[in-house]
Amino acid sequence: MKLPISRLNHLIELGVTDTAPTDTLEGSKEVFVSKQKLHCAIYQRSQTQQYQLLGTKLEGTIVVAIRSQYHVDDQLLAKLDGGEMLYKIVAISRGEDHSPLRYDLVTLKGIKKVGAGNG
Repeated sequence: MKLPISRLNHLIELGVTDTAPTDTLEGSKEVFVSKQKLHCAIYQRSQTQQYQLLGTKLEGTIVVAIRSQYHVDDQLLAKLDGGEMLYKIVAISRGEDHSPLRYDLVTLKGIKKVGAGNG
């Protein structure tokens, strides 16, 4: 996959959630703890691809391209461009070519806003 470096104009944070104490009656809330930040590009699907995903578990997902990172796995969560939405990594398609500039396609599905209640 060839991708101009200028397309890597978004920032993805990969990390985990942790419980932090609060001064509320609930006593604690989940917060996102960033483990690494990478530049990424939003990968645009064709209209045909979007129609093919209707009714599947990949419906409503987005795909980002990142430089190949073998320590990125589907146990991590993600945030895009410092937003409040938290994403689960649904799939990782690793770059197979032997180029020094390999890219992985990471499929993300929005799960909740950071700090939002569980109810």
